[in-house]
Amino acid sequence: MPMKIAFVIERMDQSRGGRETSTAQVAAALARRGHEVNVLCQSGSLQADGVTVMPLGSGGLLPSQRLRRFVAAVEDAARQNRYDVVHATLPVPGANVYQPRGGTAPAQRAASLRRHSPLGRLCVVLARRLNYRRRLVAELERQVVGDEPVTCLAVSEMVARELEQYYGRTARVRVVYNAVDVPDPAAEQRAHQRQQARYSLGVGQKDTVFITVAKNFELKGVAECIVAFSKWYHSRLRQADSRLVVVGRESPEGYQRYAGLRDVGRQVVFIPPTKEIFNWYAAADVCILLSWYDPCSRVVLEATRWGIPSITTAYNGAAEVLVGGAGIVVDSPKNMKAVVAAMNELSDPAARAVRSRACMQAAGRLSIERHVDELLEAYAEVTRRP
Repeated sequence: MPMKIAFVIERMDQSRGGRETSTAQVAAALARRGHEVNVLCQSGSLQADGVTVMPLGSGGLLPSQRLRRFVAAVEDAARQNRYDVVHATLPVPGANVYQPRGGTAPAQRAASLRRHSPLGRLCVVLARRLNYRRRLVAELERQVVGDEPVTCLAVSEMVARELEQYYGRTARVRVVYNAVDVPDPAAEQRAHQRQQARYSLGVGQKDTVFITVAKNFELKGVAECIVAFSKWYHSRLRQADSRLVVVGRESPEGYQRYAGLRDVGRQVVFIPPTKEIFNWYAAADVCILLSWYDPCSRVVLEATRWGIPSITTAYNGAAEVLVGGAGIVVDSPKNMKAVVAAMNELSDPAARAVRSRACMQAAGRLSIERHVDELLEAYAEVTRRP
């Protein structure tokens, strides 16, 4: 039966990152199946048939004040509209489905600590004490996850383990593994896009092109990626003119200088945020994402669906899809020996072809349609409850 569904997200702006893009794709897919979908947000828009975006605004000078008022506005809207399902991607009391697409608050905090030195960790702790918005999010999450009737959806097994580890929550926890929409990987224009993009990079067809896509360069290990690429590149005595393509920041000057200091300033190419990301995937041979924390990276899933093997870390929930051979998982961004070894393996076309076939075998499990099927199963269980 058709349902009336509310998606709750702070801003409906797909340029902000994976959470917003995933919400947009899932909302549109639910609407195509005949459900009434409202997106409750502070601000934003979405062009999708059957999806209504309801900007609720948020007043207040401080971020914590704006969040409190937005949460209150969502609760009012939920009461007035009598939704069958209120699916929140941030902790909102009154929602009957909570999906922490950005991961749980304690796991985010742990990630901030592990990527810093002891002195840096002290600074992080002090800064968090002064960040009232983060403290409010953590408080709201404890309240929502502690509410037994709420169904908690995890985008990976890693996030499900977080819910158990930090909150002792196992009942009504479902893993609805993350998913992505991608263009047809077998489309004829892919070969043309590859040729065009690689020509712009100044590389030949036998040269290896690595790609990393990130909004938050520090969290996604871009500096570590540059170090690993430099070690790999120089260890091969420049047998090939390879590239590391980094997509995702308007002003990457500091990272450009860092690459220059590593003597790979010409080989590391920075591309600003772009809607034509699949042109760059077409150019790539290997995806590399050395995440310090990622609930389930869309970048790795997109690459996998396009048959591009990935290198990522155990701190990324998307690593779960690579265990069948679709890529290589290292324990930490700091483990340069393991990362360089992975780059060595995947720079070999024969080894890469084996991994690419494993990617295509995994691709079907990563579709938005599969994700929506599992969401609807969860929603049906929610609506059957008294």
